[in-house]
Amino acid sequence: MTQQYLNNEISLKYSKSWNSGREESMPNTTLENLFLICDYFNISIEDFFKLVNTVSQKEINDEISRKVRLQKHLKK
Repeated sequence: MTQQYLNNEISLKYSKSWNSGREESMPNTTLENLFLICDYFNISIEDFFKLVNTVSQKEINDEISRKVRLQKHLKK
């Protein structure tokens, strides 16, 4: 899924304009945006934060430096 596709889907489903591409250079994520994304992917906000809590700072730093998605945490 591309950022543009997600932007379009969020706009259509929730009538909310949001540019996910800005998150890389000028983060503007709000709890509302997180809620909409979780709702779109049918994930509870509680499960999202549980998932976030399983990722270590080292993993975050390593993935950012490699610009690779945290695949192992997305598998169920």
